[in-house]
Amino acid sequence: MAITQFIGASGAGLSRTLEQLYRSTPGAVMLTADPRAHITYLRATVAEELVFGLEQRGITVEKMRVELDSMARALDLEGLLDRSPTELSGGQTRRLAIGTVAILGTPTMLLDEPFAGLDSASRELLCQLLRDYDGDVVVAGHRDYLRGVPTTFLGEPQVLELPAYVNRQPGYREFRGIIGHRGQDKRRWWQFREPAPQFSIGPRDFAVPVGGVLWMQGANGAGKSTLLRAMADEPGVSLMLQNPHDQVIDATVADMVPGSSDNTHPLDLSQKDLRLVQCDSALSTQPQVLLADEPDVGLDVIGRSQLHQKFADYLGHGGALVLSCHDEQFVQEVRSYATVESVDISEQ
Repeated sequence: MAITQFIGASGAGLSRTLEQLYRSTPGAVMLTADPRAHITYLRATVAEELVFGLEQRGITVEKMRVELDSMARALDLEGLLDRSPTELSGGQTRRLAIGTVAILGTPTMLLDEPFAGLDSASRELLCQLLRDYDGDVVVAGHRDYLRGVPTTFLGEPQVLELPAYVNRQPGYREFRGIIGHRGQDKRRWWQFREPAPQFSIGPRDFAVPVGGVLWMQGANGAGKSTLLRAMADEPGVSLMLQNPHDQVIDATVADMVPGSSDNTHPLDLSQKDLRLVQCDSALSTQPQVLLADEPDVGLDVIGRSQLHQKFADYLGHGGALVLSCHDEQFVQEVRSYATVESVDISEQ
């Protein structure tokens, strides 16, 4: 039993390598880069989703309970088991997706970008889960989170290029009394059962430096995305959602980004290119404040360099950026060219 990993740039063949291994390895299971693809949303609770695969394989209820308890502990899902899968944060959704694959206990498990969007505690839990897994594990990604395991690098090495420093400007863009909600607080006419309790956070006040960055911190599930969505209702604000696919409503990149002549469908782009198009689309409205929810997810080194340049250009023209990000390295990169203030929403 062993862990191996593939590291490379976007377009180097990471996903293709995993897919080839999946097709050539009997009994293998694979986690794709999109965690929501592994959740049926046909079950009312996280617990039911977690054991869905075992149920389909005819595993006894007693055995499913044992496996459920074990996997919930391993991925810190115990406090979420009774919650609706639709009410999870991005990081919680990824942990659930990993659990639905790992709980099957197959001889080979393949994972595409499993660490994306996870906070540091969740990354440590995942590392331990993979090391304890009773089978072969293959991980593909843009970063090396699994130290000390055999690693194959695909493609040519990339060099990170960061923008020149941007001096912040006087003043702040202020948000007062922001209240965020996730889920439903009452049964709709077409629902047969009462929805799970609604998650609410706030009221919260935020001050975003003009020409600078406010780093919104907090563990997976703390309510960062919920607050960002509420802040997006304010005038002069544009939002980059955590999953750029959720903002694709146009048939071409040209429709999504004014001034572009690219007739490619946005969903045909790589993760990196779609993230960059998402940023261009959000900035096309010339917002006073840009909200970026985990914008580093799906980016390789070149993609990070390009996104940093877009952020720096925006800040240099008097923009204000709110950044929700679990990747401390990405934030350190931002600090190299911009003033970064921080707020931990779990401490308020």
